[in-house]
Order: sequence, then C-alpha cells, then structure tokens
Amino acid sequence: MDYEKTAQAIVEAVGGAGNVRGLTHCVTRLRLKLADEGKADDATVRAIDGVMGVVRQGGQYQVIIGPEVGKVYAAAEPLVGDGQGEVPADDEPEARPQGIKGWANAALDTLISCFTPLIPAIAGAGMIKVLVYILSTFGVIGAESVEYQVLSVLGDGVYYFLPLLVAVTAANKMGTNPFLAMGVAGLMMHPNLLALGDAGTQVSFFGAPLTLVDYSTQALPVILSVWAMKYVEKFFSAHCPSLFRSFLPAMLTFLVVGPIALIAIGPLGTILGTGFAAFCNVMNQWGWIAVGLNAALFPFLVLTGMHNALIPLMIQMFMTQGFDAVLLPSGLCANLAEGAAAAAVAVRTKSKSMRSTASSAAVSAVLGITEPALYGVNLQLKRPFVGMVLGSLVGGCFAGIVHLTAYTFVSPSLLSLPIFAGPESNFMLSMLSVPVTLVATFAITFLLGFEDPKDE
Repeated sequence: MDYEKTAQAIVEAVGGAGNVRGLTHCVTRLRLKLADEGKADDATVRAIDGVMGVVRQGGQYQVIIGPEVGKVYAAAEPLVGDGQGEVPADDEPEARPQGIKGWANAALDTLISCFTPLIPAIAGAGMIKVLVYILSTFGVIGAESVEYQVLSVLGDGVYYFLPLLVAVTAANKMGTNPFLAMGVAGLMMHPNLLALGDAGTQVSFFGAPLTLVDYSTQALPVILSVWAMKYVEKFFSAHCPSLFRSFLPAMLTFLVVGPIALIAIGPLGTILGTGFAAFCNVMNQWGWIAVGLNAALFPFLVLTGMHNALIPLMIQMFMTQGFDAVLLPSGLCANLAEGAAAAAVAVRTKSKSMRSTASSAAVSAVLGITEPALYGVNLQLKRPFVGMVLGSLVGGCFAGIVHLTAYTFVSPSLLSLPIFAGPESNFMLSMLSVPVTLVATFAITFLLGFEDPKDE
C-alpha cells in the first residue's frame, strides 16, 4: 500500500481538506470529523487501495483500514493541516445536534471520547495486576511482601484515580480547561468529604441538601460536572475584569460548579450507578445465555462502529464490581471466531490471493485486530460471516458455562489470556473456551462453504 496515495485519495473523496474538521485514528480506523458528510462519496472511498470499508457513526466518518491505519494517518495529517476546515460558527444550527438522534449520537461520541484515550493506561495497569496475581500464585512474591504491595498499588492507581483522568479527557473533548476540570474532580474525590458521614448520608450545605457519595468508582458524574463547568468557566472568563483574570474566573467557577456537582449531579450519578449495578446483576444472572448472545452480536456492533460504546460500560463494570463475566469473554469468543472463519477460508479456497489475505487476517483476528478478517474475508464471502456468528454463539455459550471471567480491562485476544486468571475462577477449565470456539467456528465455516473467488 502506498500510504501517501491512499491518504490523498481519502481526503479528496471526502470533500477535500477544507471539509475535514478533525482527524484522529484508533487501532484500525481513520476517524474524520467532516463539516458536511454529504460531500463524502462512500463508493469512491471503498474503492481506494487499502480501504476495507466505511462507517458513519457518532458524528464521525470512519474509514476502516486495519493495522496500517497509523501510517495512513501520518500521511493524511499534513494534508488537512490543523483539521480546521469549514467549521460552522457556534451560533449556526448546523454546528449543533439536530433532533433526538443527533443529541444521542453526540452524547455517545462524547462518552466514548472520554474513555478511549485512557485505554493504554488502563490496559497497562491491568496487566500489572495480572502479573501480581501470577507472581503471588507461583510463590515468587508473598501477599504480605513490600513487592506485592507496591506492584498492587501500581496496578490499582489508574483505577483509583480514574475520575481525575476522565476529567482531563472530558475537558479536552469539550474544549475547556483540563486543570479546572481536575480541580472539580478532586473536590468530588477528596477523602474529607466522606469524613462528614457515610455514603448516602444527607447533610446541609447553606440550607441545601447535600448527599454524600463515594465518587472513586464513578466517572459519569465527573463528565457531567465538566460539561457544566465548560459554560460556567466560559462565562466568567468573558466577564471578569482583566486585572483579576489570573484567579477570579477559576475561583468563581469552583464556587459555582462545586456545589452543583455535589448537590445536583452527585445524586443523579448515584441513581445511574444503582441502575448500572442492576443491569450488571441481570447480565450475570443470565450467565451463559448472555455471553453467547453478546458474542454473536459483537460482529454486528463492529460493523456499525458501535463496539466502542461498550468501552465505558466495561470500564465502569471493573470500577464497581471488579470483574466482567459477560462482555470481555464474549468479545474474546467473537475475535477468535473471526480468525477461525478466515482460517477455514484460507484452507478451502483455491484462490492464491484470497488464501494470502485470509491467512494474514486469521492471525490478525486471534491477536485482537478483527477488521481485516471481517471486511476482507468473512463479510465479503457472506457464508463465512454466518459461520463466524454461529461459532461465536457456540463459543460464547461454552465460555458462560465454564464461567470465563475477566479480572481487568484489556482488549481480548490470545495475547491477553492472562486477564482471565483470577482467584474466583478455574483458569485451565475456562481456557477450554478457546479451542471450543476455534474448532466449532472452523468446522461450521468449512462445512457451509462459500463461492470461491477467482484470481485475476
């Protein structure tokens, strides 16, 4: 792939550099914020060398490229400059979400954007927790040793201070001061606040009822507080005399937003947290059925770009209950099934080009990058996609039966299997989910067959 030519073609096909308001990327997708999505030609973009597909979701124009996306991004970044194309003015209606669907997409995009930049830190800290468990299990370090305690704190630190980290990403997303956002989050997490009484206790703050809440395991109240802070800080910065601008806007912002966060937003977060706990409880009660259904549905979420919407849900799950017995196990089964289906295609096809594509895509999928297998093989040949979904269902149900459980958040793949080792599960028994998923998917896909493509 010629990365410069691919980047140039993509920029031209979406309406030119002037139509690009923002440019980012994730593991496999180039994500563009366009001033006018109507100018983007999906068919032209899909026909570009190296492009596997296009998804319009959450206010983003997502170009699926695969593991090479970072190099395409590096080539595209100079073409769009600072990403400030034809940006509508704030007072123009086009700059604001339209209708319930528009507001829902904007809210979902904001929520995802607040967590996605934190994934490397969360994954790294999570693997340290896995390392601590393995070292203690094999007697390398004792549970009472200094080494155990220090490494445990190192692994737990990101989770413990996650609301502070979320405050920074939320401020960056909303275009407000990240240090003021951390100040608001620091108020909500300060231990002296809970020293006033137990969580759930109501105290009086200048006559207003203030319910004490433990915010160390909650991120949504911080995001909502930063959203409120954005407008308060903007107002005071614009109206404070320049002589006092070094301290007065920040001081007044804290005085206004702090009580609002504790009195109004805090109880809302408690209600939502209670609802989330009930949701987790229902999924855990469904057991193997929930894991199987989620595994079968996961490829469809990837197709629509909605799989990233699960990230805040999974992170919140680890913050509250400390494990995930549904979403990450089902994600592992779906990823393995994606690779096994592509492997079946590689074995059965007579096309040299498809065999090469399917073989590399199969390896990529079981290592956690599924788009090459999904778009380049299984979806393209249709029947392998059906085999993959059925294999995901079988593997997910089996994973639920043997209680496959993740104890930290890391993208599920063969490389991250240690995240499923924990004190409450039989690791060797639960690992049978891997061969069951691979064998079932391979067999189903191989038997279903497909219309073999011809080499040119």
